[in-house]
Amino acid sequence: MRTVVLAYSTMGCVGIKALLKHGFEIAAVFTHEDNPQETIWFDSVAEIAAKYHIPVYAPADINHPIWVDKIKAFRPDILFSFYYRQLIRTEILDIPKAGCINLHGSLLPKYRGRAPINWVLINGERETGVTIHYMTPRADDGDIVAQEKIVIGEDDTAMTLHRKAAQTAEKLLDEILPHIMEGSTPRIPQDPLQATTFGRRRPEDGEIQWVKTAREVRNLVRAVTKPFPGAFSFIGERKCLFWQVREVGLEATGYLPGKIVSIKPLTVATGENGIVVDYGQAEDSIYMTGEQLARELSIVPGMRFGASTHERVEEKRKKKVLILGVNGFI
Repeated sequence: MRTVVLAYSTMGCVGIKALLKHGFEIAAVFTHEDNPQETIWFDSVAEIAAKYHIPVYAPADINHPIWVDKIKAFRPDILFSFYYRQLIRTEILDIPKAGCINLHGSLLPKYRGRAPINWVLINGERETGVTIHYMTPRADDGDIVAQEKIVIGEDDTAMTLHRKAAQTAEKLLDEILPHIMEGSTPRIPQDPLQATTFGRRRPEDGEIQWVKTAREVRNLVRAVTKPFPGAFSFIGERKCLFWQVREVGLEATGYLPGKIVSIKPLTVATGENGIVVDYGQAEDSIYMTGEQLARELSIVPGMRFGASTHERVEEKRKKKVLILGVNGFI
């Protein structure tokens, strides 16, 4: 069965290897150029394609007519997408007679969209999964072919969960690819009433909101810890990154969120209970323990993490302007 593959990252490599293992003829692979602003922690689709002497391309816009014609010229019977980052339009989806199939890192219809592994951790989910489904012009809403659950451990981070997802995807592809080759795949419509959709995450989305509970703060930290940009907050103008934290109960109450309760260990109050910083770093420094971080930044109990001093001053200025405007002075 002849196919064109759209793929990126480790999951893309898993998909390509599975297709070759099960006898699919890969006419071409389409991937992305690596972003120099992004930490490249995952395997290279371009390298795996080159290793197997498969033509590989990285167009800026795969939906451009030039690339649509290119894909048509490969005459694919079916198209596969493994963690490809662009939404594919009808002009491409209509090319293969057997349709187009995508691998998504969640239990659809939950967590459609970008960064599902990060989002399930942020939201404190206990399970997630991978889903193989037919593609439509809308993101992740096509009929389900197969899916497999993944248990999320209390100590899972985005990195460990990505590894679990890759292993689960490999197993699921081994099970379903022979059926796809035979044309005997099930098609289970998704329930749109059960669907949830989440967008891509940016580094600035990692700022800690200390008014949230200790559990919510910890979930954010483990969702964006290395190799992702990290959860962060400020002491004055110094930006601090938090790589690993744990929840802790606080004997006293009434601490303002973000208040430093102790430096041995470095303990910070949240909207409910607090967190102990096991590992972190100042933005312009190196990875270290929470206690060393406190010493390096001259942190003492009573100081408070939060927005930068500049942001706080600007926020007060805006509020003052708003109040004056309401009272008719400006």
